[in-house]
Amino acid sequence: MKGSQAVKTFLSLPKAVGRACGPLLLAVRSGLFHPCCRVCGSDLVVPGETVLCGNCRAKIVFAVENRCRVCGKFLPQGIATCGSCRLAPPPFARHRSFAAYEGTLRQAIILYKFAAVEPLKHVLAGLYLETVRRELPGAYDAVVPVPADLRRRRNGFQPLCAVAKVLARRLGVPFRPGLLRKKKSTPPQVGLTQAQRLANLDGAFALGAGARAAGLRVLLVDDVTTTGTTVRKCAAVLKRGGARVTALTLGQTRL
Repeated sequence: MKGSQAVKTFLSLPKAVGRACGPLLLAVRSGLFHPCCRVCGSDLVVPGETVLCGNCRAKIVFAVENRCRVCGKFLPQGIATCGSCRLAPPPFARHRSFAAYEGTLRQAIILYKFAAVEPLKHVLAGLYLETVRRELPGAYDAVVPVPADLRRRRNGFQPLCAVAKVLARRLGVPFRPGLLRKKKSTPPQVGLTQAQRLANLDGAFALGAGARAAGLRVLLVDDVTTTGTTVRKCAAVLKRGGARVTALTLGQTRL
């Protein structure tokens, strides 16, 4: 008898849960609860809004400012090329970021990169695409993301790789993440001096096993650049392999 009663109780659970959750489900269906903007917290009620509300998205605008024509560093008006690029030209032909790493753009990048808000990859891919069309037009043979550190890959989700794949599809360019690999794990670059950043990444990158870069026009993609060390190290490897490299990022720190 006891076993029979236990079975009846177990079988009645779905109905009990349904009665308890009924009012909540009805409230959701009636529109009492809406998805919220992950930046400002306001309800997403406009058709087509996902993750970011229209107001927050409108705050993410391309930086129409004077920058170094080579590395993209923000410069005072009237200066075309920064001193660093004049003294030691970088291994890439040109670099551009969408805007300064600040404000709503910074919040969106952090949400995507560290909170794994995956739907943001479509928004961010649109920003990369706008940057290419505005500043880096031309033909490319491969879109290559900067390889993620093995220790910082989250449950198989690689944020940069995922958004670069969307960008490649929108550009109609082959996505070639295997063209570049990270040979060794390194500490994060945050908080290091430029000299420490260079030493930290020394020998960290290499061409992928069996990869051939000779003659390729590569669009190298990263998320944020501060001193440009990571992009330069990756571009140098690709250039030594015979590729012509153009670098693309979302945010660039003001120095």
